Amino acid sequence: MKICIVSSSFFPATFYGGPISSTWGISRQIVRNGIKVYVSTTNANGKEKLDIKTNEYIKKEGVFIKYYREEIINRFSLSFILGIYSDIKKADVVYIQYLFHYTVLFSLIYSVFLNKKIILCARGSLSGFTLSNQHKLLKLVWLRLFIRPFSRKIIWQASSYLEKEDIKRRFPNAIVEVIPDGVDFSSFQNSKIISKEDMFFRYTSKRVNNLSSIFFSMGRLHEIKGFDVLIDAFSLYLNKDQAAKLIIAGGDDGFRSKLESQIEDLRVQESVFLIGEVSFDDKKVLLNNCDYFTLASRFESFGIVIAEALSCGKPIILSNKTPWHDLEENKCGILADNNKSSFSYAFTRIVHEKYDSKEIRKYVRSNYDWKVIVGRFIKILRS
Repeated sequence: MKICIVSSSFFPATFYGGPISSTWGISRQIVRNGIKVYVSTTNANGKEKLDIKTNEYIKKEGVFIKYYREEIINRFSLSFILGIYSDIKKADVVYIQYLFHYTVLFSLIYSVFLNKKIILCARGSLSGFTLSNQHKLLKLVWLRLFIRPFSRKIIWQASSYLEKEDIKRRFPNAIVEVIPDGVDFSSFQNSKIISKEDMFFRYTSKRVNNLSSIFFSMGRLHEIKGFDVLIDAFSLYLNKDQAAKLIIAGGDDGFRSKLESQIEDLRVQESVFLIGEVSFDDKKVLLNNCDYFTLASRFESFGIVIAEALSCGKPIILSNKTPWHDLEENKCGILADNNKSSFSYAFTRIVHEKYDSKEIRKYVRSNYDWKVIVGRFIKILRS
């Protein structure tokens, strides 16, 4: 069997965060199960382009990847439009990522014309927040003209029950399979352990002697991630613990300047730090050496970084706008309402509660390790 994965961006385009880790992770796992994987993508990486060979296949860990060169970044690639038909024609199954992108339009039309089996992973594109956030009318027109006519020919992959509800709300007759994203559990084990003070200095260039707890958060700096809520909440928490620190990692997606102004207005420059985009190795160091992970997203269809934090055995403070509603039941952290008072109270609670890092790791390994997830996905491929 041969699968063609179509994605507007692909590893190592880490600017886009979790979805890149997910598509790269599942691609490698599918190959390890004896299925040929060919990826058709672009060289986009946020507002920049990857420094990588384009318009021909490159083999990485058994996965064949073709990065089509974009003439207008995130908007247009002539070579993709001319080449994707041939890529799809050679495949048995076409696995399409995202929804509101020109790569989706052309790959979907060609796949239907060639009568290919189609699996579409919308990656949160149909959430209420996403549909109402930007270009609302254009998105509704896009869905009506380019997605609805083909919706019954698609197997939709939802990464959570929340996303399944979003898909069914828009397309009631859609075939939807809930398969969450996975995590490469083993890659987050045995990371270098350093003192909190040394880690804080490494990523902020500031030395402190009296450091109580490091709270870590990560994601692209966009409104949907709720970092403004997190910063407001942390400023309240500092009234109880002035020795605590909050580190936020992630590339700017139009929200950094607002967050910087917020930090200045609240006068928490010595307590809250935006450290920018980090590498995978740095992410492992941060997740393994922080005390707690926290995320105040206004919406997450899944949240890869949540699974990664749990893989490091870290207790989590998480927005209840995410699908991780069993977090408290499994003694992995605290769910908070998406407002500053609720998150501030959760910060206070979590430092006084006891968590077993071994049990947290066991939970995520049993439910979200790629070796578990890929088996469910392959059943759909072969059904």
